[in-house]
Amino acid sequence: MESCKQVLEALAEYLEGDLTAEDRMRFERHMQDCPPCEAFLKTYCKSGYLAREMLKNREVPAELNDRVRAFLKDRLGLDQ
Repeated sequence: MESCKQVLEALAEYLEGDLTAEDRMRFERHMQDCPPCEAFLKTYCKSGYLAREMLKNREVPAELNDRVRAFLKDRLGLDQ
């Protein structure tokens, strides 16, 4: 059985277009035949949309912004 991390990584690869054409077709075929997986994917996508909508027109506290940027820089090696 796949771990949650592996499943989320695979979903991210699918959504970002990083799967090979063959893997993408296999993934989409599976989704057509598996209502629970299809429902999970829809919920996964919807949660990101809802989070963005909720934060729209809201100020992000400066401390939170600084902490997220520091995390991205330190843990993921990304520049601010």
